[in-house]
Amino acid sequence: MLFLNIRLLQSVFTGVFIMSLFSCNAADNPITRSPAVAGQFYSQSPDKLKKEIEAYLAKGKKLDSYPQLIISPHAGHVYSGQLAGLGFAAIAPDVKTVILMGPSHRVAFEGIAVSGADYFQTPLGKIPLDKKLIGKLLTNRLVTVNDPAHKPEHCLEVQLPFLQVALKSFSLVPLLLHDVDEEEAAKLLNPLIDSKTIVVASSDFAHVYDYCECKKLDEQSLETILSEMADRPIEACGETPIRVIMELAKMRALKPMLLDARNSQDITGQVGGGYVVGYASIVYLPAEGSSSEKSKTDKKAENSRPENKTESTSIISEPDKQFLLKLAREALTRSVKGENPPAPADIPAFAQEFCGCFVTLTKQGELRGCIGFLEGYKPLYQGIIENARSAALQDPRFPPVTPGELDVIKVEVSVLTKPQPLEYSGTQDLLNKITPNVDGIILSKNMRQSTYLPQVWEQLPDKTGFLEHLAMKAGLGRNDWKDAQYKKYQAIHFEEQ
Repeated sequence: MLFLNIRLLQSVFTGVFIMSLFSCNAADNPITRSPAVAGQFYSQSPDKLKKEIEAYLAKGKKLDSYPQLIISPHAGHVYSGQLAGLGFAAIAPDVKTVILMGPSHRVAFEGIAVSGADYFQTPLGKIPLDKKLIGKLLTNRLVTVNDPAHKPEHCLEVQLPFLQVALKSFSLVPLLLHDVDEEEAAKLLNPLIDSKTIVVASSDFAHVYDYCECKKLDEQSLETILSEMADRPIEACGETPIRVIMELAKMRALKPMLLDARNSQDITGQVGGGYVVGYASIVYLPAEGSSSEKSKTDKKAENSRPENKTESTSIISEPDKQFLLKLAREALTRSVKGENPPAPADIPAFAQEFCGCFVTLTKQGELRGCIGFLEGYKPLYQGIIENARSAALQDPRFPPVTPGELDVIKVEVSVLTKPQPLEYSGTQDLLNKITPNVDGIILSKNMRQSTYLPQVWEQLPDKTGFLEHLAMKAGLGRNDWKDAQYKKYQAIHFEEQ
């Protein structure tokens, strides 16, 4: 009886606490969470900030379906604003509630932290908090009020100006996540989402790495997210919010769509503090065949999603090849001379598709640098620019290309089809399913990965030798190829004459 009474008192106390939390802030004395990083991460001037956000949003485009879930970067706007704008430009203008999740960078705790404030403020004005939804969350043991965690935190704040410009009016549910089970958090949030609600996960990607390592880690993280393989690694400060989004996507039959992925050096051309930071903008749209309502043009939208398109890369016109080669050459030259990346005009439609690609540099027939993307993480022309620069300056196997070498270096481009899993029942079955001079191979094992483009068959024509060298390239043993995981792809390869 005593135990039951104690449980009853705890229940009553919790209810009274929640009611008092939202009734004690009288209408004439509301609590406002003031901006912590205005003037640091973004402009403190309302007029300047509004113009900057409008410019970022203008670079985005409306999709044929409105996203319900978003992953958005949270660095200073000069670094990540371009990518954040792409995601927020795609949201429905009549959204009424935004559930905004981010990691707690400064304060450690267990579970999910909400704010006791009535408003969150930026230079563009005050945003009301959705007290009703926050009250529902507080009935769960995972959720507590933690204003000390919210007060200095930037990850939610930097997203707010985008929302204030993109939406006419909305209420906010700000959540900081730390040491919480992602599936349990998703189950808690899912019933709160309706057709007028979006959920945003605020996160940057790889930190404190050089350019090459950052790119490598970001590619692995994006593969995890885009392939919806939750057991794979994600290198991100907001890993937990991202994984909550992935769980929500499964529950709601939504599929990820990458809008763009870059890092701070790609955007500014500079390395701050000796390292770079990765950013990505990802939206989630209704899966094909789901019960979600779609417009008549949804099929077209599905076909234009940022995936490598086997049918698109099977034939590349000669003008398109020349465009990409000239672009790679210009990016190479500019990067070696320390100039800004090229900004091409009149980009062919093909070069705007999302395809994996590699740029290879050779000098007197010998490899001088080779860097690329296995998946279509961004428009092809952007991938060519970035990979040409990386092949020249960031390939860890070689010193940076010097201006004196430019005239003797030949540029090669490979455009990839989407990698497909390669299932096999034994080593002989694996060898039977590989076609030399046609298939590029990706080998993965024990968190290590490597690839050879199809043209490598010219140097390693024996299938077993090919896979042995591929395993050793990944830092594995010679015989580790026998029980590794594989994907294969094809590539259209062309080079300067």
